[in-house]
Amino acid sequence: MRAIILVFCAVALSNCVGIAAVPPVVTYLSAGATVFSYMTTGKGTSDHVISAIVEQDCALHRALLQDEICSQNGVPLALTEAEVMAYLAE
Repeated sequence: MRAIILVFCAVALSNCVGIAAVPPVVTYLSAGATVFSYMTTGKGTSDHVISAIVEQDCALHRALLQDEICSQNGVPLALTEAEVMAYLAE
């Protein structure tokens, strides 16, 4: 019995249950909404949800740039040309 519960928990935590339970059309629409969101705002749908929850400007891809994930709303996060060139030179 314990083995069955452990296997069920492992499958549930690995998102395998979500794949089987969600119809492919919903998955495609979600992916399309995320792509459209990135094209128009530079942030994904999950970034918008996180931003709304913490009431800050959040984007998870900023962690790849070694930057703060969230910042106060209204504070520009744009880099100067010199900062971009220095980053690319590294």
